[in-house]
Amino acid sequence: MRLSNTDRLGWYQRYLSGIKAHQNMKIIEIQKCEDILFTILDRVQQQDYRFQVDYSREHACFDYNLRTEFDELDMEVTLWFNDLTLRVEESCDNPYNLDGINHQTFPRKGLAYLTVPKEGERRWSESDIFHPLPESSQCSGHLIPGRVINILKELIKGAIVYCEQNFLLNPGEVNASLLNFDGPRITLVLRNAMKPLRVNIIPVVRRAMEKLLEDGNQNEKGIPETSKQASPENIDISNATYYQWRFCFERPMWKLLEKADADGGHRLDSLCILDRIKTDHWLPGEHKRGVTFIQLKVVLLWAMKFFPAPEDWADLESSVYRMLVVLLRCLALRNLPNYFMHEINLFHEDFPPQFDFQTIYKKVEDFTNNPEKHLQIHMTHLVPSLRQRIDSYVKMLLQIQDGEGLYWNTAYFDIILNKFQVYHIQDADRIGAMQLAWSKTIKLVTDEGCSS
Repeated sequence: MRLSNTDRLGWYQRYLSGIKAHQNMKIIEIQKCEDILFTILDRVQQQDYRFQVDYSREHACFDYNLRTEFDELDMEVTLWFNDLTLRVEESCDNPYNLDGINHQTFPRKGLAYLTVPKEGERRWSESDIFHPLPESSQCSGHLIPGRVINILKELIKGAIVYCEQNFLLNPGEVNASLLNFDGPRITLVLRNAMKPLRVNIIPVVRRAMEKLLEDGNQNEKGIPETSKQASPENIDISNATYYQWRFCFERPMWKLLEKADADGGHRLDSLCILDRIKTDHWLPGEHKRGVTFIQLKVVLLWAMKFFPAPEDWADLESSVYRMLVVLLRCLALRNLPNYFMHEINLFHEDFPPQFDFQTIYKKVEDFTNNPEKHLQIHMTHLVPSLRQRIDSYVKMLLQIQDGEGLYWNTAYFDIILNKFQVYHIQDADRIGAMQLAWSKTIKLVTDEGCSS
């Protein structure tokens, strides 16, 4: 049984409508949890002016309209450091150990130190988060994120007690037991009408990358042209390890996505659908990690780069498939490049548990092969018989190894979209580029027997 184009689009529209029907209720519950957090953090700010409450949360509010499930909520606390001389550096020439925590210098992109120049040492020498370095070092010392976390934890504990004693919080609204665990996260559990919600409180230094980029300390390969579109003042840092900070790209992602569908396309609708599919059908194996909402946002950014024409996003099914081909390719190569710093592989960015590539790839492939089976929202929606979309040739295309980035471009993805029968582009230049890539790929398969 083959579905007409109208029938196929009906499945996607119906599924999206079902998601949106429950969206407002979820947002209301999340905002209630935010109010509880604001009450606690208001008290923290009264006790220590360095921890500022961000009431606007613009990029978080943007996500609320797209995310379909809230297992966790991130609440950023802006660190107010009124010192424009602070620097972001990616290496430490004199490793040290503090507070019984081993200092491992992870050779990974995306992690950095927040340093105080020698001329600013007097200002920071008495600070409880500053650690001086030997005279031979290029800077006078580091601001230690682990110590920031420990101070903030104690302030939050005191704020919860204060708010409960003064009836600013209701009994049982906040479970603070997870505050007793060591680690880079500050986690509370809030009572929610639907289910308990884990909240991660994250200290953030705003615009931390601005001076690094202005002074040219980041090469063109590290910060590609795409990041400059997002403006460097939107790149922050937050705590990563006890000694190192990590670059944060949530705000630049939001800036690029907030007006993505101004032309009436379905980019954000596709993100919303795949986030729901991910939650319901793409669960990883035990003790493994699966696809996150942030990773899906990065997939969408890459898809928007490869498919820039409004026609690419004119209908919902084709829009979803533009994200799917990028996601499948990234899973096959086990590499999702950060849109702003390509050397960062988002599948490996976090520490254990490991990403479950094998399970997730099969699940995404299964959805791509027969999406209607996963878009069923009621038992009365009869699923049509399987229409095979992924044959052996498409599987080979997706699995081609690519050390030089030859298959990370529009023409390559257009070939796969054409095989999925969701291309619908009339641009002569793109069709010509796709045909050229097709002929090169066929030659590669012939010469190397599908093994490359």
